[in-house]
Amino acid sequence: MIGGIWGSIAVGLFAAPTYLSASHVQAGYAGLFYSNGNLLASQLMGTVFVVGWVSVLMVPFFAILHYLGWLRADSLEEIVGLDVSYHGG
Repeated sequence: MIGGIWGSIAVGLFAAPTYLSASHVQAGYAGLFYSNGNLLASQLMGTVFVVGWVSVLMVPFFAILHYLGWLRADSLEEIVGLDVSYHGG
């Protein structure tokens, strides 16, 4: 997760105009170190949106799993060891 967030922010920081024009014909913005920072702002907004979207979808899902007791192994299996209970050895 942290690697993906850093990758998104790094594009907003280090995107060189020469490489952007090679891959995107109408690339209007470069990274913060080459331009004014509009690309960095876009990347940060996208990152915040994705983190928010995943949080809104997954928090209720994991809350339901926790309520049903499916989020953890049984206490006896934890004492014996998960390798023994799941893999037999």
